Amino acid sequence: MVWIHPVLQFVATLIGLYAMYFGWIRFQASHMGRKVVFPWKPHVKWGTVALGVWAAGSLLGLAVARLAWSSVFITGAHAWVGLLMVPLCAVGYFTGQRMDVVKKRRKLLPLVHGVNNLLLVVLALWQLWTGIMVVRVYLL
Repeated sequence: MVWIHPVLQFVATLIGLYAMYFGWIRFQASHMGRKVVFPWKPHVKWGTVALGVWAAGSLLGLAVARLAWSSVFITGAHAWVGLLMVPLCAVGYFTGQRMDVVKKRRKLLPLVHGVNNLLLVVLALWQLWTGIMVVRVYLL
């Protein structure tokens, strides 16, 4: 049961990287003057999945830690960064949904959305690194 959290979060990180690739295509079109086709629907679909799984997986990680080790913060910074990711996932989701539902030219909202989600990917990669250490110490 303890393995569900790391496996789920690893898959979510791969999906998040895939969605970020689509966001990079959009960034090139918007800010670098490149003529590219932005795959809007796949970006929305996979970004939504990644954000939802990251948020749910963070809360699941707390539950698994509580059940397995009777303490939720035994992993230190790994747990705290996971908690930090939950509200960032909400920001990413709601800004993305707003842009998906109300399509128009914008400057600030896509910037907030992109920076927030780039930060999430960086934090997820950091979580992957610290998670490997958690697995080595507590599960192997």
